[in-house]
Amino acid sequence: MPDPETYPKKPRSTRKKWYAIIIVLIVVLSSFAILSLLHPSRLEPAINVDSAQNYISPGENYTLILQSDEAYRNITVEWGDNTETAMNYTGSTLSISHIYTSPGIYYIYYWANFSSGLYRSNTYIPVYVENQVSSNRTADGIITVLNSSIPSVVSNSNIYAPGTALNISIGNTGCPVNSTFNIISQSLTIFRNGTMEQNKSGHSTYSLNLQSGYYILKLITVTGNGTTNYTSAYYMDIPVNPNAVLYINTVTDSIVVDSLNPYSNLNPQEAYTTGDLEILYNTEQFLVGNSTSGYFPEIASSLPGPDGNSYTFNISHNVRFQNGVTVNAYDVYYSLVMDLLLENKSPQTPGWILAQYLLPGNYHETNNYTNIMNAITYSNSTDTVTLNFTVHLSPNRVYGLLSSPGAFISSAANLSSNGEAISFTASGFRAFKLSNSNYTMENILADGPYEIEKSVPGKYITLIRNPEFTGTSKNRAPSMDSVTIDYRNSYSTIYQDIRFNTSQIGAFPSSYTYLSGLSGLSTYNVTYNLSTLYSFNANINTTLLGKFVTDANVPHNLFSNITVREAFYEAYPGNNLSLAKILWHSFITNSTEDSKYNITSNSNYKGSPLVIPLFTETGISGSNISEFSSNLKDMVGNDSSFPIVTEPVTFMNTYISAGINPMPVYEETLPEMNSTIYYSYLGNTQNYTHAYANGFYYYAFNISNKNQSVLMNALNSNITILIQNYNSTNLGNVKTLINSTYMYILPSHGRVEMKIYYQPYLTMKNSITGSGILLFNYIKG
Repeated sequence: MPDPETYPKKPRSTRKKWYAIIIVLIVVLSSFAILSLLHPSRLEPAINVDSAQNYISPGENYTLILQSDEAYRNITVEWGDNTETAMNYTGSTLSISHIYTSPGIYYIYYWANFSSGLYRSNTYIPVYVENQVSSNRTADGIITVLNSSIPSVVSNSNIYAPGTALNISIGNTGCPVNSTFNIISQSLTIFRNGTMEQNKSGHSTYSLNLQSGYYILKLITVTGNGTTNYTSAYYMDIPVNPNAVLYINTVTDSIVVDSLNPYSNLNPQEAYTTGDLEILYNTEQFLVGNSTSGYFPEIASSLPGPDGNSYTFNISHNVRFQNGVTVNAYDVYYSLVMDLLLENKSPQTPGWILAQYLLPGNYHETNNYTNIMNAITYSNSTDTVTLNFTVHLSPNRVYGLLSSPGAFISSAANLSSNGEAISFTASGFRAFKLSNSNYTMENILADGPYEIEKSVPGKYITLIRNPEFTGTSKNRAPSMDSVTIDYRNSYSTIYQDIRFNTSQIGAFPSSYTYLSGLSGLSTYNVTYNLSTLYSFNANINTTLLGKFVTDANVPHNLFSNITVREAFYEAYPGNNLSLAKILWHSFITNSTEDSKYNITSNSNYKGSPLVIPLFTETGISGSNISEFSSNLKDMVGNDSSFPIVTEPVTFMNTYISAGINPMPVYEETLPEMNSTIYYSYLGNTQNYTHAYANGFYYYAFNISNKNQSVLMNALNSNITILIQNYNSTNLGNVKTLINSTYMYILPSHGRVEMKIYYQPYLTMKNSITGSGILLFNYIKG
């Protein structure tokens, strides 16, 4: 059969085909969209900092823990000191360590490869490695950012955006301790992204225009003695990244406070320095507490009134030591007896504060068994302690004495087991005083709001809540779980700590150069009156004095006389030299005083004119000290002399306690004074304040503007009233004024302004400012 006939066909339209393809694509895409909603696309892997320190000392092991949401292939950590650690790693939690050998300000950063790709972090971890001179022949350099054309990307950091112009300075934290070595040179090397760009020397300030990348500044300091040279390095990192994020190990239930004043002795009846008392005021309690609203019972259950010259205190049953043992009357008795026994210890303890009222006559010599047994009695059966004063004292005077340094109430059992065992016999008392000459304590059994968790003397101490301290309405339990006091060696160190939140609290003189570099923090301004400090030592160690001034000729106890102190005060430039001469003449013509001090009517001592050195701080400016020396020579007359001896503040710190102190008079300048430095408690029992409220108590003494002239005027007025109208009240006023005269002469010479910086999550309450007072409490996060 023939094939069927065919004809040319009409071309088929492609429109329907494309419609079909489009429909299919739409269906497919819709399916993908639905699948995407049900199964989101995979996010880029992330790395989080699980644990990292912001502060460490040179040579210590630094550990960083990083956590990722998938397994690494490899990771690189840049440490900021021109070293890195690169490693293959298949886990998701990485712990990696490094040792910083030089001080500096470092920023750690990192990147990693995952199966899904590269991850480069914008997170930087600041690490501040503190200056610690390892040799007395070296000096540590320091680099500081003075200002920037654009604020830092993150407040209080060295992270900037590209195009920022920086002005930086280089310097050092001090010359070598060994004075035969000097700083020869300093040179600054600038690295960018691991490559050296510049090498500078011969200047103290430099300008730096920042480009994208990572800068490392390395300062080399060379010291030498002409024969041998030593070098030390200091680093400062400057990340340049506008998207940077900073990792700070913040805290909410604990704080770190920076201090320039390390503790040295935590024996509650011996502690006398600011660093010691700062710990004890937060770990120990008194019979009587003292706050801005007045006195209140702490270990006492109530505040008694007088029974003649006696006060009997009932002991609370609600106060316990950190081991759970209840404080009893014997603990109170033991603590106060120990305070009196140690009164005449060298170096000086605060026992004189109570001894002057509880012991008869010269309390330096009458702190014996018979007198102490008469002064204090106790009964455990009735839980009472009775104090028998040698004079009639007002309740506030007694409460003030019992809330003063030295009157801390400690565990008798703990003291006995830690080298402070007292045998309650006449021979036992004598043996205790002789055997206790060099004993110090580094730990305590707390009955206050905090207890000591751990410490390294000179470096830090950590206090944690005492769970046995429940508090009262006047004496509340703290809200901070822990407080660490880091002991620093300079304001520059504290400055860096505050910037990195390594510490949450730091104080600076308002004149401190770099305060403008702190931002985003809360501040607390304190202005208080201080004076050029003339510290008069009432018990000069004349043997030690002879090592500094071979021809010194002065009675060891000269300044224990109020008239002598008043005369020296009036002889100070700007005061009343004529009155000073009258007072001095009154002193040397008083037959009773003459026999006591062996100074003749022509001002000779041991047959020769007086030679009384005036010690002064190194670098002190002005002519006051020279004029003072001249005025004193004019006041005393004959061939007396008052040579000026220059010694650093460290000299004063070494010999600050009476008994080992060779300085009759010491002057120091204001600018470097910190509110919590250089003062031992040698004043009136009301010459300080203390309290804490729901937090940590930061301690400082009240430096009063009252001076001997004011007190003498009041004393003379009361004596006049007493002569005209004798009664026991007037006599009490006179005795109180006599005993209230300060050991420090404080000519009004200026004001000191302190600026206290703290992290904004800390709340400030119960902070008190005023002339001569800094009371500072930290409450909660």
